[in-house]
Amino acid sequence: MNWKRIFLVVTGCALAGMFMGGLFGFGSGRIAPVFFRHIIPWQDVEPVGVATFFGATAGVILGGGLGCFAIIVQAILEWRKRDQ
Repeated sequence: MNWKRIFLVVTGCALAGMFMGGLFGFGSGRIAPVFFRHIIPWQDVEPVGVATFFGATAGVILGGGLGCFAIIVQAILEWRKRDQ
C-alpha cells in the first residue's frame, strides 16, 4: 500500500464523514432549532447553520478516524498474510 492510496482513503473517508455529518446537522437544525440557537451562551446564532457546521466538523474528525482505522486494519492483515 503506497502513500497515495493511504492519502486518498483517509481523505475520502473524511469527506464522506463531512457530507454525512453536515446532512445530519442540517436535519437536526431543522427539526430542533431551539436546541441549537443558544450554543454560544452570549449570543444567539442561526440554528441550522451552526448545527450543519458542528455536524460537518464532527463528521470530518470521525470519518478521518475511521479511514485511519481502516488503514491500520489493512496493514495488520497484510502483515499476517505475509507471515503465513
